[in-house]
Amino acid sequence: MKAEYANPFIQAAVKTFKKELDVQLNRNSLVVKNSPLPSKELSIIIGVTGAVRGQVVYSMDDNVAMSVAKTMIPGRLPVELKKLKNSAVSELANIITGQASIILAGDNSKIDITPPAVFGGAAAVIDFLSLQTISLSFLSEIGSFEVNIALTEENV
Repeated sequence: MKAEYANPFIQAAVKTFKKELDVQLNRNSLVVKNSPLPSKELSIIIGVTGAVRGQVVYSMDDNVAMSVAKTMIPGRLPVELKKLKNSAVSELANIITGQASIILAGDNSKIDITPPAVFGGAAAVIDFLSLQTISLSFLSEIGSFEVNIALTEENV
């Protein structure tokens, strides 16, 4: 896992939170670990293929997910927002990953991303890739947000 893979995700996350949610995202920590296993209760997993391959796993608490849904889908009742929150956080993860992928690909490469898969709850058990991962933690006024980047070059 190359450390330079983190910067496009930092840039994309900060820019996307500001543009889509009007929320200032501040980097809290960067940790290297052995898999993209998330630490929060709600996770969004996006696969990456092309010049780099692997997984990006976004993670947040339910209160952050509800704040995202309220902002991205305004005018809905709380009951409706609960049903739509997975859609809202999926779109947020798609935007961040898409922006980061454009930066990572540059002018000479191609990177594709898979549709997001959302998982939540204490009973969810997911077997992740065993791949060196950079875990980025962010803080904001709506709560904490985590990005786990497990990417490797395609020819490796």
